[in-house]
Amino acid sequence: MKYQGFKKNCSRHQARPENTATGFTMVEVIVALAILGISLAAVFGAMRMCSTASHHSRMLTKSVLLAESLLTEVKLDRNPVFETRRGQKGLYRWRVQIAAAPVENVGAICVRVKWQEQQRTQQYELLSLIHIKPAIEGK
Repeated sequence: MKYQGFKKNCSRHQARPENTATGFTMVEVIVALAILGISLAAVFGAMRMCSTASHHSRMLTKSVLLAESLLTEVKLDRNPVFETRRGQKGLYRWRVQIAAAPVENVGAICVRVKWQEQQRTQQYELLSLIHIKPAIEGK
Protein backbone atom coordinates (compact mmCIF):
# COMPACT_ATOMS: atom_id res chain seq x y z
CA MET A 1 0.00 0.00 0.00
CA LYS A 2 2.62 2.38 0.83
CA TYR A 3 4.27 1.65 -2.43
CA GLN A 4 1.23 2.67 -4.48
CA GLY A 5 0.88 5.97 -2.61
CA PHE A 6 4.48 6.71 -3.33
CA LYS A 7 3.87 6.12 -7.03
CA LYS A 8 0.98 8.55 -7.01
CA ASN A 9 3.08 11.33 -5.45
CA CYS A 10 5.93 10.78 -7.87
CA SER A 11 3.68 10.91 -10.87
CA ARG A 12 2.50 14.40 -9.94
CA HIS A 13 5.95 15.92 -10.42
CA GLN A 14 7.06 16.11 -13.99
CA ALA A 15 10.71 15.81 -14.77
CA ARG A 16 12.36 18.62 -16.70
CA PRO A 17 13.74 17.86 -20.07
CA GLU A 18 17.53 17.80 -19.97
CA ASN A 19 18.07 20.34 -22.74
CA THR A 20 16.23 23.16 -20.84
CA ALA A 21 18.60 25.45 -18.91
CA THR A 22 17.64 27.87 -16.18
CA GLY A 23 19.02 31.43 -15.97
CA PHE A 24 19.03 34.63 -18.02
CA THR A 25 19.51 34.94 -21.73
CA MET A 26 22.23 37.14 -23.18
CA VAL A 27 19.62 39.66 -24.39
CA GLU A 28 18.16 39.99 -20.88
CA VAL A 29 21.62 40.59 -19.40
CA ILE A 30 22.45 43.23 -22.03
CA VAL A 31 19.14 45.05 -21.48
CA ALA A 32 19.65 44.99 -17.70
CA LEU A 33 23.19 46.38 -18.06
CA ALA A 34 21.96 49.13 -20.40
CA ILE A 35 19.27 50.17 -17.92
CA LEU A 36 21.80 50.12 -15.08
CA GLY A 37 24.27 52.20 -17.10
CA ILE A 38 21.69 54.84 -18.00
CA SER A 39 20.53 55.02 -14.38
CA LEU A 40 24.09 55.45 -13.09
CA ALA A 41 24.82 58.16 -15.66
CA ALA A 42 21.72 60.07 -14.54
CA VAL A 43 22.64 59.73 -10.85
CA PHE A 44 26.24 60.90 -11.40
CA GLY A 45 25.03 63.81 -13.54
CA ALA A 46 22.68 64.92 -10.78
CA MET A 47 25.47 64.61 -8.20
CA ARG A 48 27.76 66.79 -10.35
CA MET A 49 25.07 69.45 -10.69
CA CYS A 50 24.49 69.43 -6.92
CA SER A 51 28.21 69.78 -6.27
CA THR A 52 28.50 72.73 -8.67
CA ALA A 53 25.47 74.45 -7.13
CA SER A 54 26.85 73.92 -3.64
CA HIS A 55 30.22 75.43 -4.61
CA HIS A 56 28.55 78.47 -6.22
CA SER A 57 26.36 78.96 -3.15
CA ARG A 58 29.40 78.83 -0.86
CA MET A 59 31.28 81.39 -2.98
CA LEU A 60 28.27 83.72 -3.13
CA THR A 61 27.72 83.50 0.63
CA LYS A 62 31.35 84.42 1.32
CA SER A 63 31.10 87.40 -1.06
CA VAL A 64 27.92 88.63 0.67
CA LEU A 65 29.60 88.40 4.08
CA LEU A 66 32.63 90.31 2.78
CA ALA A 67 30.43 93.03 1.23
CA GLU A 68 28.43 93.42 4.43
CA SER A 69 31.57 93.71 6.55
CA LEU A 70 32.99 96.38 4.21
CA LEU A 71 29.69 98.29 4.33
CA THR A 72 29.71 98.11 8.13
CA GLU A 73 33.25 99.52 8.23
CA VAL A 74 32.16 102.49 6.12
CA LYS A 75 29.08 103.11 8.25
CA LEU A 76 31.15 102.98 11.46
CA ASP A 77 33.63 105.54 10.11
CA ARG A 78 32.91 108.86 11.88
CA ASN A 79 34.17 111.03 9.03
CA PRO A 80 33.45 109.31 5.74
CA VAL A 81 34.75 111.06 2.64
CA PHE A 82 33.79 110.67 -0.99
CA GLU A 83 36.34 108.19 -2.25
CA THR A 84 36.89 104.81 -3.87
CA ARG A 85 38.82 102.09 -2.10
CA ARG A 86 39.93 98.80 -3.62
CA GLY A 87 41.41 95.66 -2.20
CA GLN A 88 41.58 91.90 -2.32
CA LYS A 89 40.77 89.25 0.24
CA GLY A 90 41.58 85.71 -0.84
CA LEU A 91 39.85 84.97 -4.13
CA TYR A 92 37.70 88.09 -3.89
CA ARG A 93 38.49 91.52 -5.31
CA TRP A 94 36.44 94.33 -3.80
CA ARG A 95 35.71 98.01 -4.39
CA VAL A 96 33.96 100.41 -2.03
CA GLN A 97 32.81 103.66 -3.59
CA ILE A 98 31.30 106.51 -1.60
CA ALA A 99 29.75 109.20 -3.79
CA ALA A 100 27.47 112.17 -3.31
CA ALA A 101 23.75 111.47 -3.52
CA PRO A 102 21.19 113.92 -4.93
CA VAL A 103 20.02 114.66 -1.38
CA GLU A 104 22.11 117.06 0.71
CA ASN A 105 24.31 115.47 3.42
CA VAL A 106 23.68 111.99 2.08
CA GLY A 107 26.25 109.73 0.49
CA ALA A 108 25.67 106.67 -1.65
CA ILE A 109 27.78 103.63 -0.88
CA CYS A 110 28.40 100.97 -3.50
CA VAL A 111 30.25 97.82 -2.44
CA ARG A 112 31.16 95.48 -5.31
CA VAL A 113 32.81 92.09 -4.78
CA LYS A 114 34.11 90.09 -7.77
CA TRP A 115 35.54 86.58 -8.06
CA GLN A 116 36.38 84.00 -10.74
CA GLU A 117 34.28 80.87 -10.91
CA GLN A 118 34.38 78.33 -13.76
CA GLN A 119 36.21 80.70 -16.13
CA ARG A 120 33.59 83.42 -15.57
CA THR A 121 33.68 86.54 -13.46
CA GLN A 122 30.94 86.62 -10.85
CA GLN A 123 30.01 89.67 -8.82
CA TYR A 124 27.85 90.79 -5.94
CA GLU A 125 26.88 94.43 -5.44
CA LEU A 126 25.53 96.02 -2.28
CA LEU A 127 24.09 99.55 -2.27
CA SER A 128 23.26 101.74 0.72
CA LEU A 129 22.99 105.36 1.87
CA ILE A 130 24.87 107.08 4.66
CA HIS A 131 24.54 110.43 6.43
CA ILE A 132 27.56 112.65 5.82
CA LYS A 133 28.22 115.51 8.20
CA PRO A 134 28.64 118.82 6.41
CA ALA A 135 32.16 120.26 6.34
CA ILE A 136 30.85 123.52 7.78
CA GLU A 137 28.55 122.99 10.77
CA GLY A 138 26.28 125.94 9.95
CA LYS A 139 25.34 124.41 6.62
